[in-house]
Amino acid sequence: MRRSLLFASYLLIFASSPLFAEGDNAINLSSAVPDSSRFEVVQSPLLAKLTFRLDRFTGDTWQFVTTKDNSYAWERISRIPVPNDTKVPKKVNYQIFLSGIRAQITVLMNTNTGASWYIAEDPKEGAFWSPMD
Repeated sequence: MRRSLLFASYLLIFASSPLFAEGDNAINLSSAVPDSSRFEVVQSPLLAKLTFRLDRFTGDTWQFVTTKDNSYAWERISRIPVPNDTKVPKKVNYQIFLSGIRAQITVLMNTNTGASWYIAEDPKEGAFWSPMD
């Protein structure tokens, strides 16, 4: 009897374990937006500080930051210009890729030309987009 009770207890614990719970546990890396949407929010699965708002038409980006008064804001990130950064007016021209393996692999890309930038940080100036070769 005691063994049966012990077995039943283990079975109950095992069956109610959150490891076996049903449901979608995926991490959102991007908001779901229509293909033609101008703005998108993307987030790294590794670091909350790598959360960006992207203007997909112009390539302008902002990083989600905590302000000095503990509120939240979007801080604009500058981008070093490159010659092959062609934009089609009123069309989606850019996307951001955020690696799920390394935080350093955060890439902004012009989808028309392939021109690409990686996120870099200057200790004095903060984050900026640096061109890739």
